[in-house]
Amino acid sequence: GYDHTIRFWEAPTGVCYKTLQHPDSQVNQLQITADRQRIAAAGNPSLRLFEINSGPPSALTTYDGHTSNVTAVGFEADGKWMYTASEDGTLKLWDLRAAGCQREYESGSPINSVALHPNQVEIVSGDRDGNIRVWDLAQNACSAELVPDGDKSIQSLSIARDASTLAAANVRGSVFLWRLGPAPGCGESRASADLEQCGSSAEPAEPTEPAEAREAREARAAARTARRRVRAPRRS
Repeated sequence: GYDHTIRFWEAPTGVCYKTLQHPDSQVNQLQITADRQRIAAAGNPSLRLFEINSGPPSALTTYDGHTSNVTAVGFEADGKWMYTASEDGTLKLWDLRAAGCQREYESGSPINSVALHPNQVEIVSGDRDGNIRVWDLAQNACSAELVPDGDKSIQSLSIARDASTLAAANVRGSVFLWRLGPAPGCGESRASADLEQCGSSAEPAEPTEPAEAREAREARAAARTARRRVRAPRRS
């Protein structure tokens, strides 16, 4: 958090059992490797990688290269490389076995959220100008771009574990869903192959009336109609 401290909590007891100091800046985001041996802390403007299970926790490496807040961090499935995104408008790839940034992609606007596709070869980014971009690591280029709601900032992105759906939420509170289609010539899902929008919560759904309430309402309406049909007898 903003106190420059990373805390580890036992979920059953709510007890903090370990702390790490992050002296450089506030901590914007955390991500733990799949083997649970290391944790990445995104700060401003650098990122620190900590070893957390071998004696006193210590910072293994500091990754410099961004020029503003690091807003997103994640690891590929085998933990060989990680990706970061920043308010400086760049998406960077880092090989954990080598020094320095290996790749950089320019979004042109501060990036708020990033999601790695389960196929491990595509990264989706959402930026402050309302753009969603698919970065194809095999082609080393942007392969698709979406603008779901004009210039409304994209705040969060997520891809389903089965790679079937991409979800995005923007600053207006709208949520957009896309179906991810298979890549041409194979059954593997690709974000850039076939993005079909399948839903949006931009407009609130009509409330569904419970069956019992509907039946009661219809019964009351029928009773009112019956009363109107009964006329008082005429006086002679």
